[in-house]
Amino acid sequence: MGIDGERYRSGDNMKSLLKFEADWCGPCQQLKPIVKQHISDHPDVVLDTVNVDDPQRADLVVEHGVRAIPTLVLLEDGEVKARRQNTLPAPQLDVFVSQ
Repeated sequence: MGIDGERYRSGDNMKSLLKFEADWCGPCQQLKPIVKQHISDHPDVVLDTVNVDDPQRADLVVEHGVRAIPTLVLLEDGEVKARRQNTLPAPQLDVFVSQ
């Protein structure tokens, strides 16, 4: 379940992690359990998984210029704070989310 697209843009001082992926993407499937396990350690971060093949989410794919998957975009107060393409090990994910 994803967050409402307007919610993370609203400037409500929250962190959001947008995870762009596709069902057919092997690296995306490798990253999925890592994110699921470690996002629970960051209750201040809301996870929104965006399937790039979902036409209803195409606006987010375009807005964030996603050209490769998996792509992680960390937002704080609606602004992009960090961006990462490809998979990453759990310790690096913790550092990424803690920025």
